[in-house]
Amino acid sequence: MVDRVTLQLVLNRLRSCHFAVLSTVDKEGMPHSGGVNYGVSKPGDELAIYVMTRRHLQKARNIAHNPDVSLVIPVPRPLLWFVPPATIQLHGRADILDETDKRGIDVFSHFWIGRRILNAYEQSRRRGETRICFLKIVPDPLIRTYMVGYNIWEIRRRMESGAAKVVIPLEQLCSRPR
Repeated sequence: MVDRVTLQLVLNRLRSCHFAVLSTVDKEGMPHSGGVNYGVSKPGDELAIYVMTRRHLQKARNIAHNPDVSLVIPVPRPLLWFVPPATIQLHGRADILDETDKRGIDVFSHFWIGRRILNAYEQSRRRGETRICFLKIVPDPLIRTYMVGYNIWEIRRRMESGAAKVVIPLEQLCSRPR
């Protein structure tokens, strides 16, 4: 039971999902959260999470001021859609990259909604949009989870038993932005 929630399990779930809630902080210290589509670097590459956005939006403006972010990734349960999803929670530091970043493009080209987003931003670029960018998030080594690797029946008596944490070895992380 102790080793049930492994780093590999968490990374597999992280890579199988593509929606997260990204939280940032503005210049006045006010939090801001929003839903984003994301992609994760390929296995074997240094671990990074990519989000495609535009520089004038709140999340990018906040990151330009303060690169500390947090992400909550809901992990849906297809058969038990009425039960709250399991979650992966992480903190990290984000950097704003150019829209031509090869790793960002590569990550987004490997999942269905990512290809749609790349295509939509390409159309925007053709119409003159110049503020397109990637956010590259390098997670802190500690990742927390809730109910990842557990089913609802296992935690019905002790809800806290569904909480776990994994540590990413430093050699798997990208170099930290800024």
